[in-house]
Amino acid sequence: MVSFFEVLSPSFLLFPALLGSAILAFVCPLVGAHLMLRRRIFLGLTLPQIAACGVAFTFWLYHEAGAAHGAGGERLLAVAGSLVFTLAGMAVLAYLDGHASGSSEGRLAAAYALASALTILFIVFNPAGELEILNLLKGEVIALSKEELRLLAIVYAVVFFAMILFRREFLLTSFDQDLAFLLTGGNAQWGFWLYVLCGLSIAVGVIMAGPLLVFGFMVLPPLAARALARGMVSFFSLSSLFGVGIAILGFYISVQLDLPLGPTDVTLGCAVIFLIYAGQGVLRKCGSR
Repeated sequence: MVSFFEVLSPSFLLFPALLGSAILAFVCPLVGAHLMLRRRIFLGLTLPQIAACGVAFTFWLYHEAGAAHGAGGERLLAVAGSLVFTLAGMAVLAYLDGHASGSSEGRLAAAYALASALTILFIVFNPAGELEILNLLKGEVIALSKEELRLLAIVYAVVFFAMILFRREFLLTSFDQDLAFLLTGGNAQWGFWLYVLCGLSIAVGVIMAGPLLVFGFMVLPPLAARALARGMVSFFSLSSLFGVGIAILGFYISVQLDLPLGPTDVTLGCAVIFLIYAGQGVLRKCGSR
């Protein structure tokens, strides 16, 4: 049995995987919190699936071009395909929001269903690389190499510092678009850059950790933080803190019980939300008495 403090030690064999999941858990909730404020939280579900579809598509093209799987450079290819599909999907959805009638939630649901179906079809079309594709889509964080960890840290550092540097503009365009128009001279550009950062974090995160874990970190920590936050600063701070806490504890549980990391973290995050809301319900009943 491995102790909790041994898992946190840099000398621990799987420490790069822990550090990678902690980076994801620190930054993804900030992006998810902005999507929640914009009432676009389902983008956090749809975009990772679109990114996964991009991975399957580029691997299919890679195989059709006559390249052999395992020849090298596949991770970079997967990142490129994921990023292109994510940004293209965001552009199409943004265009439909501005020019099409109907429910935006319905469009997101249809996009998710289409991306899921196409992902399966592209995998079927490319049986020679099925195992490699499935491994990438699962996002084996446990097998994260030092080079991949470095790429993840650089990309997410850019996203994080952009979020901090332009926090006022992003917050205004997410929380009060009318006020953002008055104070920034138009909110379209800041909404665009916010979605670019969202797409970048999702495209890289899906390759490193898989769609499930990225979606979980984007949605679950902000949901937990919303119940306790008393302002915007505490909302964003608690979102990241909950994310890192879930990542570290989930990693420890995963190592101890030999469980897959992604489902363990998501299950733990849901349990945290349940406990928070259940505790608040008990306190309200006690206060009413």
